[in-house]
Amino acid sequence: MATSDQAAQERIVVAVDASAASLLALELAADLAAALRTRLAGLYVEEEDLLHAAGLPFVREVRAGSGQASPFTTDDLQRHWRALASDARNALTRAAQARRIAWSFDVVRGRAAQVMSEAARNARLTGLGSGARAAGRLGSVARAALVATDSSLLLVPPQRRPGERWVALVDTPGGASAVLALASALATTPAAPLLLVAPSLEAFGRAALAGTPGAAQLHRMALPELAELPALVAILRAQRAQGLILAADSRFADPAQVERLVADGGWPVLLVR
Repeated sequence: MATSDQAAQERIVVAVDASAASLLALELAADLAAALRTRLAGLYVEEEDLLHAAGLPFVREVRAGSGQASPFTTDDLQRHWRALASDARNALTRAAQARRIAWSFDVVRGRAAQVMSEAARNARLTGLGSGARAAGRLGSVARAALVATDSSLLLVPPQRRPGERWVALVDTPGGASAVLALASALATTPAAPLLLVAPSLEAFGRAALAGTPGAAQLHRMALPELAELPALVAILRAQRAQGLILAADSRFADPAQVERLVADGGWPVLLVR
């Protein structure tokens, strides 16, 4: 019998709300769940701080059409939440049924960063939208997840890139095995990932993939020695990448560079831990 920790590790958790980034995160997470044959767990967070703010007597709602202000109460906020949660559940149901994967959906009230951190414990992967409030910037929940989430993390911008395949970066000995294992699992998808391998790890990569199912579908490309972020971005553009897979200990995985890739460059980034 599977333990509770083992059951948690068999799921991909994705935060879903009304934003374009979260809906794209849902689609990519569902694709990953289908390829990895794991359960998709949707999560809608009712932000506790918003509920407190809505209880203040001076809070008003300004309507976009008329510009008129009217009272906005906690009851109004909770009705709004219920409608958004219903839309999120419907989107999750459609995504899961289209891929024939098991799914679940939960609504949790709390501070979003803390709720996501707790939900990610022992999960195989956690996905969420970038939550950008300004060009070139991640939202506060996405930034918190970068430093506090223990599971693999998928961060997704609001718009889908035109590319079809992931680029999997193999540039660190510590994380190479995990990146190669994920790339191999995705090799059976319509567009197998491209392996972008540091020259020093080429022999390791060949040995690790030897006899691995799907390895024959993975194409390889050398990462230039001492390549910096602009060179990596140029490769992603030239290869029409859908997104980037990299180890959490990659030199490209520090929060500032991930923020540039996701919020500025518009690529989904999957940090593998």
